[in-house]
Amino acid sequence: MSFKKFWIGVSGHAVVLAVSAAAQSQETLEERVARLEKLVAELSQQLKTAERKTEIKAEETAVIVKKTPVVGADISGFSIKSADQNFTLKIGADLQVDNRTFSGEGSSAYLNTTLLRRVRPTFSGTVYKYVDYYFRPDFGQGTTVIFDAFLELKYFDWAKVRVGKFKPPVGLERLQSDDDTSFAERGLPTLLVPSRDIGYQVSGNLLKNRANYAFGVFNGVPDNGLSDASASNHRDYAARLFLTPFASSGEGPLSGLGFGLGATSGNVDGEALASYRTVGQNAFMTFNSGVTEMGHRTRLAPGLYYYVGPFGLFSEYGVTTEGMQKGTVRHDFAFRAWQVQATYVLTGERKGFISPTPRRVFDPRNGGWGAVEVAARVGNFSADTGLYGYGFLDPTKSSRAVREWVGGVNWYLNRLVRFTIDYGNSNFTGGATVGNRPAERVLLTRFQINFI
Repeated sequence: MSFKKFWIGVSGHAVVLAVSAAAQSQETLEERVARLEKLVAELSQQLKTAERKTEIKAEETAVIVKKTPVVGADISGFSIKSADQNFTLKIGADLQVDNRTFSGEGSSAYLNTTLLRRVRPTFSGTVYKYVDYYFRPDFGQGTTVIFDAFLELKYFDWAKVRVGKFKPPVGLERLQSDDDTSFAERGLPTLLVPSRDIGYQVSGNLLKNRANYAFGVFNGVPDNGLSDASASNHRDYAARLFLTPFASSGEGPLSGLGFGLGATSGNVDGEALASYRTVGQNAFMTFNSGVTEMGHRTRLAPGLYYYVGPFGLFSEYGVTTEGMQKGTVRHDFAFRAWQVQATYVLTGERKGFISPTPRRVFDPRNGGWGAVEVAARVGNFSADTGLYGYGFLDPTKSSRAVREWVGGVNWYLNRLVRFTIDYGNSNFTGGATVGNRPAERVLLTRFQINFI
């Protein structure tokens, strides 16, 4: 074999090997690319799966958050709310610890005492957004009484429907919360309106909250009384119209003016007799044995308030005309009362129908002392003289008229805690074996916490 032929053979073989190696190398690259593409596809699918799992987790978390109730606590009490605000529960409390100390000529007839005036846990809230509920018993003074228990449909602000036991819409000071009154005890006109009654009521705000009305049908209760039962098959009808014509004028000089009239009408057959008490909570009028409620009763209770800056003026009048019977004698008698209050917040907070909120709550180390208010009240209560003439009252035991004046100081440590000190003087017409019953002079103090 010649070298030329050998070289050609070797070269050809090399070429064949090179082509074969190149072919093998090309197949490996394609396979690698295929594997990489497959791997990328697998990783992409895994990424999509992971992203979807993250989305599902986020959706599940959002659902949990959406369904988780919100628990809170503020000046209105402790609350539990559903995330959609359709269901709420508020738990509050009202505690008043009072001290009464009497002085003067007639003080020996009265009991100096410290007592739990009001002990009222409160449960309230909303069901399905538009139905409110409210329940408040009272365990004060050694008794157990349901004071409030009602439902209210509030779908329309101009026509709310309330059913249950609550305050009938009569008596301006009566409708004021127990914790917002300017004195430890309410004035004499409140003796002539119902405290709580069971019934139905429609109420609402009109004319952009410039007018408030209420109309209700109730079982009927004595003056300043309450009951869980109906005395007869008769009903008591109550209505109220209250105007605040300048309430929308912002900080105008008349924005704090409000006035209105409440009234009731109904039959009193079978009702218990009313009990009328002084600022010291002592009865000054007791009906003779055999006297019963009989016939018709009408109440009228006009009232007004005016608040501007730290100053407040409050006035109210009440008259009740009702039938009574003793033996074969039946007659209609009238009871009348009025009061005027003036208050001023010395620390400058704004006065209103509700208690002032201190600018700086009680915290002496940081310069906070709360808010301080001074208050004064005068009032009068009188009954027809015919109650004596017809034998319904004994002039030696029951006073026909009472004149009172009360001065006081309120210290609001914060929006929830208050200390009150009042001095009250009551003068009587009649009520003693000879002449008038001795004047009642009482020093009242109250420690109060309230969040409802």
